[in-house]
Amino acid sequence: MLFLYRPRQTWLPYRVPRNLSAQQQRAYNLQMQDRFAATRRVTPAAPVAAERDPLDALERLGELREAGTLTDEEFATAKAKVLGTVPDAT
Repeated sequence: MLFLYRPRQTWLPYRVPRNLSAQQQRAYNLQMQDRFAATRRVTPAAPVAAERDPLDALERLGELREAGTLTDEEFATAKAKVLGTVPDAT
C-alpha cells in the first residue's frame, strides 16, 4: 500500500490573500515572483584573464635567451606561440 506524506499546512512567510479578482491575482503573483527573484543569489562572474601584451612576453623571452635559460629552438617555438604563427621548419 502506498502512502504519500503531505504536511497539512505549509508555512508561508506572508499572508495568502483571499477573494481576489483575476487581475489582482496576476498582479499579486508577479509581486511574489519579484520578491522571490530578489532573494536568489547569483554566482560571481569568473575573473577575466588580463590580456597579455605580446611585446612584454617577447622581451621576457629575449631575456631568458640571453641568460642562457632558453635555447634558440625553444625561443623560436615560444616566440611563435606568442605571435600566433607557425615557426619555420628549416
